[in-house]
Amino acid sequence: MKRYVISALALALAISMIALALGSSVCDNAPCEPVINATVGEEFNITIPSNPSTGFEWWTEFDPQFLTLVGARSTQDNVSLEMVGVPENEVFTYRAVIPGETEVYLLLLQPWENGTIAERLIYPVNIAE
Repeated sequence: MKRYVISALALALAISMIALALGSSVCDNAPCEPVINATVGEEFNITIPSNPSTGFEWWTEFDPQFLTLVGARSTQDNVSLEMVGVPENEVFTYRAVIPGETEVYLLLLQPWENGTIAERLIYPVNIAE
């Protein structure tokens, strides 16, 4: 099962590497989220809706040459601790490492279900000095 998840993540990274080698953006052929502009050393967040009670998890894939994952956390808005199955937000924090253009992939999947991707989000990131 874990092999399929790794395969899905490797495929996403391979697509990104091919687009980079060809000098085009992966967003030329796939719908992307709004561009994130950052400077070297700056941290930025990507916040997405989540509901872990469904068994789905968000996984992130990115080029470590350009970005570092600082952390990931879940947040809930004004929800009682007794409530179960309440949607929340997943917050991924990244730090820009070197100038350039890259992408962050967020994949929603159930890891034990052959790595089948339920949703894929692509965030283009432009990093300036």
